[in-house]
Parts: sequence; C-alpha cells; structure tokens
Amino acid sequence: MKRTSRLVPIGARLPNQRAEARLRQAWRFVVGPALASRTRPLRVERNILVIGCWELSRIAALREAAAAVWPQMRDRIHRALGLSLTGLQIAPCDPPVETPEAPKDPDPLRRALSLLEVRRKERIRLGLEQE
Repeated sequence: MKRTSRLVPIGARLPNQRAEARLRQAWRFVVGPALASRTRPLRVERNILVIGCWELSRIAALREAAAAVWPQMRDRIHRALGLSLTGLQIAPCDPPVETPEAPKDPDPLRRALSLLEVRRKERIRLGLEQE
C-alpha cells in the first residue's frame, strides 16, 4: 500500500481549530444578523476571541457594547460549540471578499430540495440535529 502525503494547513493540529471553524460558520447565530453583517471572527488567541470589524466608525461603539453583551455571547458559544473563551477583543479588518453567486437551477422544486438538504447538513454540523 502506497502512502500518500497529505498537506496539513498551518495550525491544523491546534485543539480548538474545529471549534473555531464551526464558530465562523455559526457566526450569524452567535452574534445576530445585524452584527454579523459588519463583523467576523478572526481568531482565538489565548482563549480570547478576536473579532474583526471593517466599519472603522463602529469599532468604538462595539467595544463599549461588548462589555454588556459578552457574557451572553460567551455562554452561547460555549453551549453551541464547546469553546471556552475568557475575553473579547475587537480589531479593524478588511471586508470579506465577495464570492460570485452560483447559477440558479431553473427547476424550483429541485432548488428547494437542495436548499433543504444544505440546511439539514448545516444543522448536523452545528450539532443541532443528528443524522
């Protein structure tokens, strides 16, 4: 049996990498749609969640509001993802890169079924549903 080498991304061996990836996917659930449209999770350093915001005028207000909202956010992240965080930091970042939208399927039933399947897989990945 021939052994093939697999490339592993830098940091792939970190214990929280899976939880951080799930946090990125569940970001809208964790912070809500209004905040998710302006921010994104950048990384977790020493159990501190670093959030990026590309609207520089809102960073000061976010930092002030973070003190009041952080306990609920921390608990929601811990319950949903099992990631234990001790603090929150808000930093400026670049806006996300726009991805081109996939072509629409002309068959509305097939499109609806595929959308339901994607949502089911997302719920399974987040641990909200079992296969």
